[in-house]
Amino acid sequence: MNHRCAVMGQHPLCFPWGFDEEDTQCRSMKLELAQRIMELRQCGVTEFQVACDPGVGLYAAEIINTLRENDQALRLICALPHEGQATKWTPQLRDRYFNMLASCTDIICIALHEQPDAQFSAYQQIIKQSEVLMTVYDPDLSNGSAEDKAVAYALALGKPTLVIHPQTRKARWVNMPENATE
Repeated sequence: MNHRCAVMGQHPLCFPWGFDEEDTQCRSMKLELAQRIMELRQCGVTEFQVACDPGVGLYAAEIINTLRENDQALRLICALPHEGQATKWTPQLRDRYFNMLASCTDIICIALHEQPDAQFSAYQQIIKQSEVLMTVYDPDLSNGSAEDKAVAYALALGKPTLVIHPQTRKARWVNMPENATE
């Protein structure tokens, strides 16, 4: 049986470092993300699902693909909001995106062409299919985005959600069953 975890986070422009992955805070956040992915794997998660967004989705997918090199049971599922998602991304991000897709276990495409709520639909799909959600998220940065709607959706479903604060890197569980330990 696959235990599944959806992984997502707010758009990089919500964070103080934006797209600067060399920034110390970004590097620390990515290390925390990697640590939590490895902990979830040790707890029996065998499948991670991402909605292929720039930022946290891409970071998590790259971490998981690296771990998959030594863990044949680990799976990475990429849910594309639509086929042309990366068309307007920078060449470097586009290359990373296509490398991630080439290395993942499976790809699901939500829509052929861009739809108004395509990103949210992709998040909904991975959340519905997963037992838990891990998100890099600061509620103070909420602005009505697809990511905000997705976190609210997961919480409304009662999904156990591991929330990692992007700047403090403090992690906390929301909707954890009472008999589970943090």
